Amino acid sequence: MSIAKQRRQKDLEAKRAIRQHRPQTAASYKYLLTLAYDGANYGGYAKQKHKNTIQNVLEATLSKYFGTDIKTTEASRTDSKVHALNQKVMFEISQVVAVEKARDQLNELLAKDIIIMDLRPVATEFHCRYDVKNKTYAYTISKYLDPRVINYAWVVKEALNVDKMRLAGRCLVGQHDFRTFKSAKATTDTSVRTVNSIEIEEDDAKVVISINADGFLYNMVRLIVKALVDVGTGRQDVNYVQQLLERRAKPDNLESAPAQGLCLIAINY
Repeated sequence: MSIAKQRRQKDLEAKRAIRQHRPQTAASYKYLLTLAYDGANYGGYAKQKHKNTIQNVLEATLSKYFGTDIKTTEASRTDSKVHALNQKVMFEISQVVAVEKARDQLNELLAKDIIIMDLRPVATEFHCRYDVKNKTYAYTISKYLDPRVINYAWVVKEALNVDKMRLAGRCLVGQHDFRTFKSAKATTDTSVRTVNSIEIEEDDAKVVISINADGFLYNMVRLIVKALVDVGTGRQDVNYVQQLLERRAKPDNLESAPAQGLCLIAINY
């Protein structure tokens, strides 16, 4: 278990201990949503006062449906314009929910670019963020300018050497300090993460980079993708990613790949 995972686990155990000793005035039931959304029209997942976000819309809809104020906790925060097929969100409520009926009726109330794929009860000690074993993000690169994919891919017209990209990405697999590949906005205690796999698939129209890890830093995937693309186009040599990893500090000129190509694919417990 990584250092970050150990710290998150300790925090979770402390919160559980507090809850066990807290007097309860009413029964509380915990539910887990599996959410899919098109992030093109949203300022990210997390609730913000002056922005239209997924969490803003979701909590308002849940609160209206159940007739009480509902607060949610997400497994992974996605940035503005980023999409998800398998986001996990939990909430607690003092009533038993008929999950299939509620799922269908909530989907009628929600915006059409946000869909509840699944709704189920979970144990009170379950935590959708701290109990995560691994997550998968996929990044799509389009080879052609196409209005049908402009909100879902980064258009790179230059030819990409995918074999070199695969070779360059091998050094990232395993447990490393990924501080080079994090935004200045990252607030986590540690930048150590374990990448389980990096897969790069190509067809006639696109290249898809899929990364599975025990956790991700803010902008980590998009920074990795940009570095791999720089190798694929020949702007950098095949050792570039390894050199970035060894720097242990993000260079000022290292940019992120555009947000719209990123999608949260899976969260596993």
